[in-house]
Amino acid sequence: MLPENEPVKLTGAIRNVLTGDEDFHIVGEFVTPESRRAWGDFRAVGDALRRQEPLALVDAARQVPGARDVAYVWLIRLGSIGLITATQSVEIAFVFTWVWRPELGGWRLHAVGGAPEAPDRVPRTSPDVAPAIRSFLVS
Repeated sequence: MLPENEPVKLTGAIRNVLTGDEDFHIVGEFVTPESRRAWGDFRAVGDALRRQEPLALVDAARQVPGARDVAYVWLIRLGSIGLITATQSVEIAFVFTWVWRPELGGWRLHAVGGAPEAPDRVPRTSPDVAPAIRSFLVS
């Protein structure tokens, strides 16, 4: 079972499913119903993730003021960098856009891409209301 209530943990677990040999169908339980059809069988995103390896998962989500129910989790390219420090710039490979959906039981993945989905493009049912998570507010 994938962990709940923490977008960073969920991103790591979903990434492991999509880049591994497991059956991708389990990911369908963790996406928004509004985006489910667009995902297909999840192979395309799994293939894209595998092509970009090695990737590192950031340790905190990003959120924007007024949209605490939306969280962004980055996978960054490692390249030849072994240890990332505050003075090194990183290249964002993928942004996982999560939305808090209490009626569905927690955080749900809405999109994976090269940039965050704007909060007004995410199917929000609990605007600016969500449990506290490990995150940074960005504007």
